[in-house]
Amino acid sequence: MADKKQNWPRALADAMNLATSVAAAIALGYFGGKWLDGKFDTGPWLSIGGLLFGMLTAGKMMWERLTAENRKKPSPGSGAGEEQN
Repeated sequence: MADKKQNWPRALADAMNLATSVAAAIALGYFGGKWLDGKFDTGPWLSIGGLLFGMLTAGKMMWERLTAENRKKPSPGSGAGEEQN
């Protein structure tokens, strides 16, 4: 229990890092598409495409972070933390 209380700054930093990374990916996709729409006069299509690309990128980042965190934790059936006779 004490370990969880001492790790809250690390958990907060990880959460803030993920949140800003997701927001940046979505914003860059959208505004990049909007800029390209202005350059090529394509209406909202590149903005929509950029937004979708940013959302897919953000989803990929979240998935990779989730799988990395799950690899760190022992699975319930692995016997980690149990005494061996």
